[in-house]
Amino acid sequence: MGKLFENSSGSYSLAFFCIRINGIIDFSNFENNPLELKGTFIHEYCHFLQDVSTTYGYTNFIRYIQEFLFKIGKVEDSRDREVMEGNKDYYSLLKGDADIKDLIFNINDIYIEKDEELFPNMEYVMVRYNGNKKFQFGSCCISESMAYLVEKRLYNIEEREKDFPYSVCEEICKYEYAEFAKDDVWIIALCELALLEVESGKFFIKALRLMKEKEFIPTKVEDIEQFINHYFAIGFRGNRSILQSLLYEMYPECSVDFSRIRKWILERFERAVSFREKSKCFISLALSNEDIRIRYGNWNWLMEKMGCPTIIDSNGNRIQGAYLDGEEVELGYMLAPMAINEFFDHKRNYIPQSCPLDIICSAANDPSYSEKCKTEPKENINDGKLCPVSGFWRLYQL
Repeated sequence: MGKLFENSSGSYSLAFFCIRINGIIDFSNFENNPLELKGTFIHEYCHFLQDVSTTYGYTNFIRYIQEFLFKIGKVEDSRDREVMEGNKDYYSLLKGDADIKDLIFNINDIYIEKDEELFPNMEYVMVRYNGNKKFQFGSCCISESMAYLVEKRLYNIEEREKDFPYSVCEEICKYEYAEFAKDDVWIIALCELALLEVESGKFFIKALRLMKEKEFIPTKVEDIEQFINHYFAIGFRGNRSILQSLLYEMYPECSVDFSRIRKWILERFERAVSFREKSKCFISLALSNEDIRIRYGNWNWLMEKMGCPTIIDSNGNRIQGAYLDGEEVELGYMLAPMAINEFFDHKRNYIPQSCPLDIICSAANDPSYSEKCKTEPKENINDGKLCPVSGFWRLYQL
């Protein structure tokens, strides 16, 4: 889940609910699109569901906004800044490694460690692979593995055998408890449950090892949820008031009405939480039926209820918008804070670059677009350019 435009088949923009697809995708006749393109969309849509329905997604969302508010000068207290800086190491341990240099990995050992000096009450998971190499297993591997298994469950995409991070959870299950690894849906369910925990990696390993110890083999997804509920106290740990407060900081009350953006975002969390209250494995349940037609139907029903984030192709063309009460939410206003966030590093230093929304405004023939958006966006902003980015720049008094 990186920036809006990067060199991959697709990406999802955390906290701004935007999917980028590298290709031309036809949503009026979705099943006629190429397999890999359909799989890419499903993969990124799964990240969207993770964002609004798991503790992992909620935590990332909150942290992103808090760091953004720090960059634009809305976090001034030195103690708050120190806490934010200190949290980076903590959340880095929770996330684990997002990449390794090896194209193929073979697991040699999995063990749980502690950092007695920095975080004495926290445990994290290390995986030794390809001899004596190591990577840390955390929420990043779990979220990517889950999204890959979801797209594979719906479409006959190319197998990513022992491909980091997409195959990590599958390979860990094979290594720890081969019987459990026989069904992809069971692995998806364990991933989904793990992302409800703050320390996702540790939970994943401990739950898997407990299943093996108890010789537990599920027959359906509900069995896994029942087993986990019996031995663990887990669930979505989001807080509506915190989320709402931060959204008012990012999209404040002013002469422009941002209420629809705030409402759309809050509704995504509220709908997801209502599903989570019915089943902690609602995503896995939608995919559990052996009849592929029923799986498609369940997944389409879920997307209809949750709605879709904005979808943009690699040329910046808007393919699909986010809708609230039948009307599209203003894309420029939703994405402008994301663009401003990219202009600053974590020490609030300005980073010279083209405007992150340059490709979108160019494709839309926005009258406020000019070549300066590519070369000197800050000069454009200071000249009083009438675009969402310059509007938010002035709103935040940067």
